[in-house]
Amino acid sequence: MTKLKKPVMFETTFGVYTVDELLGEGGAGRVYGGIGPDETPVAVKVLAEERASADKRGRFKNEIFFLARNKHRNIVTVIDYGVARGGAIEGPLYIMRRYQSSLRQLMRGRIPPDGVLALFGQILDGVEAAHLQNVVHGDLKPENILYEGDSGTLAIADFGIARFTEDVLATLVKTAPGQRLASFQYAAPEQRTLGQAVGVPADLYALGLILNEMFTKAVPQGTEYQLISGVSKEFSFLDQIVAKMLRQLPQERPGSVAEVKGLIQRYRAEAVTAQRLSRLDGTVIAAQQIDDPLAYEPPRLVGFDWDGQRLILTLDREVSKDWVVALRQMAGYSSLLGKGPETFSFQGKQAFVDAEEREVQPLIDHFKNWLPVATRTLKHLLEQAAQREEAKHREELRREREAEERRLRVLRSTKI
Repeated sequence: MTKLKKPVMFETTFGVYTVDELLGEGGAGRVYGGIGPDETPVAVKVLAEERASADKRGRFKNEIFFLARNKHRNIVTVIDYGVARGGAIEGPLYIMRRYQSSLRQLMRGRIPPDGVLALFGQILDGVEAAHLQNVVHGDLKPENILYEGDSGTLAIADFGIARFTEDVLATLVKTAPGQRLASFQYAAPEQRTLGQAVGVPADLYALGLILNEMFTKAVPQGTEYQLISGVSKEFSFLDQIVAKMLRQLPQERPGSVAEVKGLIQRYRAEAVTAQRLSRLDGTVIAAQQIDDPLAYEPPRLVGFDWDGQRLILTLDREVSKDWVVALRQMAGYSSLLGKGPETFSFQGKQAFVDAEEREVQPLIDHFKNWLPVATRTLKHLLEQAAQREEAKHREELRREREAEERRLRVLRSTKI
């Protein structure tokens, strides 16, 4: 960090920001530290005007577009953006919360071996969240992983050279022939060769380097790099995972962050968590998190008809088979004699039940009372199913681990 000779103010549509120190500098620009309108610490990333080629402007715009939509705790979020003009600092900029340090600074201290996976799990979550949204970072390194000490949170930063698919692309950017973007020390082999496709495996390669370095404090180089087992026998199982992540050919590495998590879970099931895109809002959530809208908000009765024999009830939306099952399994409800939930059939937004004239109003009243109970029951059933699925998954991991351990014992003890 370098103190500025005097504070510099930036004004956006939403507030005024004052910076008084330079936190870091890279090929695309500089990051400054200061305070926001509510006196909270912020970091301001500025694309330096003298370096703002069309290519870098496009990448900077893409980075803002992605990070402004972010809601994942392990990816930094843009809280404001704009352009600085006519002052000591000029260029496009965005504002994010101020993190206290980076993974690099954490690694300069001592991370206890039994604390590494808790931190690395957060890194995996952040990178996976980007991948699930079709964004490949392309420049993962300890300096680009920020740390908030009060909460113990790590967040992936600097998506300046990330590769975005069209659905999240604000501006089309092409990499010029011969242009090298990633930091060389953490770049995958395909990033060092012209014309090679760069995707998810490149991020996994960098993650393998970082995982090994978090234990050994050395970036693997060549074939005889320092192994995790040399630092901690308890975590020696990670050596074979790192080796797979560092394969020369991208197709020989794990296919996804989820696969890396699965390899870790064979030995430490609690170390990492699975994630997926939510059906509710498209955000990245834990795989076991319930995201069925009907488990949180019950359908509403919006209309009815009676044809002399059947009562037809119209809901504000379609209900799922799971919700109907929950309706029929709920406890603690009242019903018209002989006309419980099991007598209703469903199609789309409508529910049907045989009804005499005198039964119409009581059936409507009971049905309306059932709706929130069915929704609470659905949430309970889904939670139970998730728990069963998790138990099944852990048992599968246990069997896989034991099978691998048996195989290794045979290989070590057998001679030709």
